[in-house]
This record gives sequence, structure tokens and C-alpha cells, in this order.
Amino acid sequence: MRPTRVLVVTPQYAPDFGPSAPIYTALCEDLHAMGCDVTVATAFPHYAGAERRWEGPRGLFVSREQNGVKVTRSYVYRVPRSSTWGRLLYHASFNVFATIAALRATKPDVVLADAPSLWSGLPLFVHAIFPRVPFIYTVHDIYPDVLIRLGVVRDGVLASAIDRVERFFYARSAKVSVLTPGFKENLVRKRVPPDKIAVIPACVDVDFVRPLPADNEVRREMGLEGRFVVLYAGNIGMSQDLDTLLDAARLLAGDPRVVFVLVGEGPRKAELEARVRADGLGNVRFSPFLPRERVPLLYATADVALVSLKREIVTESVPSKTYTIMASGRPIVATVDPRTEVGSLLEQARCGLCVDPGDARALADAILRLERDDALRADMGARGRAFVVENYSRQVASRSYLELIRGLAKVAAS
Repeated sequence: MRPTRVLVVTPQYAPDFGPSAPIYTALCEDLHAMGCDVTVATAFPHYAGAERRWEGPRGLFVSREQNGVKVTRSYVYRVPRSSTWGRLLYHASFNVFATIAALRATKPDVVLADAPSLWSGLPLFVHAIFPRVPFIYTVHDIYPDVLIRLGVVRDGVLASAIDRVERFFYARSAKVSVLTPGFKENLVRKRVPPDKIAVIPACVDVDFVRPLPADNEVRREMGLEGRFVVLYAGNIGMSQDLDTLLDAARLLAGDPRVVFVLVGEGPRKAELEARVRADGLGNVRFSPFLPRERVPLLYATADVALVSLKREIVTESVPSKTYTIMASGRPIVATVDPRTEVGSLLEQARCGLCVDPGDARALADAILRLERDDALRADMGARGRAFVVENYSRQVASRSYLELIRGLAKVAAS
């Protein structure tokens, strides 16, 4: 009996730096290890300078095996996407070339596509809907809801068009995978049948990300010896409440030990860097993304790690970094609405402190509380680590996807 063939469509795959890259890379390698024949249609590394880590050939298409997974990389338009046209060209180029890459692959039994449809819609439409191959639509952010709440689009013609396209794929998917019960409730309100929705959290490799000594080479390279490090690592974009972080940094500027380290890239990075210079905040540092193999050391440098979402974001987004911080054994301070899944997770695991978005004084006080209490930091870090190992390890998600994939393949073959 031949192995189940799985085609995965995602714009980011290791060694890319994008937030979805580690999630899909781990999943695909696990599916291969569990007996599936996995092919990935993705782009050349392009996120936040990741193209510099690509050592292979370039062209319109390049296929090579990567840890047992067949990976076909295709061209993507990657000039700065600050303009609407730039973003549209980026999404359009990935759709067109990923579709061609998908059609060149052996016909799969199941397709797994990274939502939103802006970057996976055309490959799904051509390769999954017409030949009637079942597909799983994986939802990490709910569109257009998150765009409306952030004010990126208004609740008008454009939002309606995005919503209509998303509903099209919800309706035609065999399964919709979401991160949390809150996501599921949102889609049920949009009339997606409950039995079509699978709740599979964005899990973390707890063997790779693990508690390590704070005194390590990354801390030394960044010149952070003897400092109390407040780390934010991830996207520097529209969803994050990073203005409050800078306001808290100003309030704590008189404490010579505390330093804020922001690691990542995103559309707001230049703006925030300019504000730090204008305000003379010597206790704030910026760094680009680190290679994946150094991520455990990066989180180990943190005395406290931050998760940040604007008040408007309640059930439409869950930062996967939350689980990574917990796996690293570090306490969390989250500037999130307490009604969010992140707020609920922190309360359940007792692994951090939650403060209201926009409340810089509360954020500064939470940081000071943890700075002054070594035992509390250690207890929160240990509880977070134990909770994520039991409930959100990489193997949990991979086995859940394997069960979905084999079930769909069996039904399609019958």
C-alpha cells in the first residue's frame, strides 16, 4: 500500500524567517516521518532578509529534498511591499507560480493550504477543487475580521469581497483547521458547519526550544551581560501594541538594569526605531531575526518575554510565540485583552502576567515585579514549560493532522 500523498501550499518554509515557516516545516517533516509522501509548494526564502540564507540555485522553480520532504520553491515578487500595489503583486506572484509548482507535482491525495486565500487561493482552486482532491484550509488569523479591527480595511466593499472569498474556501474545504475554540466559534457564526472545523493549536517543538542558561553566546554578542532583558521577538506590525512597550521603556529609563530588546521585522519597525531615536531611549535595542538554530538561545537570553496584541484583537489572532516562550521556560508579560485566548492561556497555566493594552504604567509595574522576584520568575517559567510539554508539543499537532489527512484520503478513495 503506497503512502498517503500530501501537498502543502505555504509561502514560507525553512530556512525562511516568516512566522509560519517553523510551523509548516515541523509539520511536513513529522508527516514524512509518520509515513506520508509530502510535497511542499512554497516561495524562495524572502521574509526579513532570509534570502541571504539560501545557498541553492535560483530560477522560476527549484526542487530539492529537504529532510525527506520534496520542496519546490518558486519565484515571488519581493520588492518592498509598503504600497498596496506591492502587496497585491506579492500575493499574485505567489499564487501564479505556486499553482504551476503544484500542478507539476504528483497528484496528491490531500492538499493542506495555509490561509488566507490571498496567497493560497489559486493553487487550491486549480489543483484541489477541479480534480476533487480534498483540502484542509489552515486558519491562523481570521480574515477579514482582523483587518477590519486594525483599521487596515473598512467594513465595506473590499472587506465584503475578502469575506466572500474566504467563505468560498470554507464551504469547499473538506476540513478547516483553526488554532482555538474561539476561532471555531467565529467560523460557526459564519455558518461553517461545526463538524467541519478541527481545533489544532500552533504547537512547538519542546525538544528544540527548551530552557537554557541565560548566560549564553547570544546574550554576550548583544552585550546584555548583567542586564535584565525584556524580550519581544516576532512581527513588528499592525497587530502588536508596541507603542505601549516603548512608553513602558520610557517609564523605566531610570533603571540601569532593564533593557528592552526587539527582535524581528515588519512594516512598523522603521517608525518605532525613529521614535526611539527621537525620544533618546537608550534602554531599547532592535535586532533582525536570528537563524532558526539560534532561536532557543535567543529566548534563553530573556528574563521576561512579551506577547503583545492591540485591544481590538480578541479572537482573530493568537501569536504562536506564546507557546515558544513557554517552552523556553521564561515568564510572559502579555499586553492583551484578558478575554483573548492568550489571556485565558496565561491564567490557566499560571505562567505570566496580563496587563491591559495601552496601559504603559501597568506594563512597567509588571516588569518591575518580575525583576524583583527571582522565585516568581522561576516558578512561572517552570509552570509554562510543564503546561506546554503536556498540551502543546509538536507531536500533538502533527498526530492530529495525520488523523485528518488519513481520514480524508480514505473517504476520497472509497
